[in-house]
Amino acid sequence: MKAKIALLLLLITVHLGAQDNNRNEVKTVVDDFIQAMNQQDTKTLLTLMDRNIGFMTVFFDGKKSILAAESVEMFIENIESTSPGMIKEELLNYKITASDALATVWSEYNFYVSGSLSHCGENAFQLYKSPKGWRIIQITDTRYNKEKCRIKTPTDKYERKATLIKFIDNWHRAASKAEMQPYFNAMSDDAIYVGTDPDEFWTKPQFKAWAKSYFEDGKAWHFETIKRDIFFTDDEDLAWFNEKLNTSMGTCHATGVAVYTRNGWKIKYYQLSVTVPNELLEDFLELKNSTNVKE
Repeated sequence: MKAKIALLLLLITVHLGAQDNNRNEVKTVVDDFIQAMNQQDTKTLLTLMDRNIGFMTVFFDGKKSILAAESVEMFIENIESTSPGMIKEELLNYKITASDALATVWSEYNFYVSGSLSHCGENAFQLYKSPKGWRIIQITDTRYNKEKCRIKTPTDKYERKATLIKFIDNWHRAASKAEMQPYFNAMSDDAIYVGTDPDEFWTKPQFKAWAKSYFEDGKAWHFETIKRDIFFTDDEDLAWFNEKLNTSMGTCHATGVAVYTRNGWKIKYYQLSVTVPNELLEDFLELKNSTNVKE
């Protein structure tokens, strides 16, 4: 029985490792494709695509969609006829699903012409694993006016972490300086804030209404970060974090979720908890029960 379990665990490990390898290989092909397109290297482009590749574009004006098709010959001709250095496409993130034979890559992008932002949208790449490696068999993209475009998500994990750390620090700093607009602008419209009181489970408007008098009096709150851990999803657009804080209530713990939008990071969820030392827990519970606090 133990041997069967060990074999099963080994097979699972091998399978997960193969999936990771496939995703890495697929991402490399997509990155090489974008780099070759930006460099107008049509020879490399042709090696990354299957000869039967399809190109589709969805133009969306906010009300209706228009679908247009393009042949591989037209695509190559457009690349070759463009002045050197004139175009640049920048991928903002990656959502990759891959088996041993088929893969899809979803990515938002910004497109620049002569150094200026022209438009943005989403790319949907489909690839299959040929005898010579992964090849792109379909590219479908959407195109939006640049007003809908967002700033680039940092793709390097250390850069991403640095931008989020600065964002959270600035959010706490806005509270300590009683700067109401920057503080609540840093929260998404559907944000939830959970405070230390049992009734403090607020939507953003509810939290803002409760906090308004504190900000107007110039006496909000001051959180000093002692420790913080941050984690990211693979698509780079969602992060969750925990904090150990020095506050007027003593040491507190907090958990938060931040989402990356076209306007930068936003706090989507934040929960603050007061800590109680284990040796004081019985006294704390006795005090709490004796005061008939409503929960």
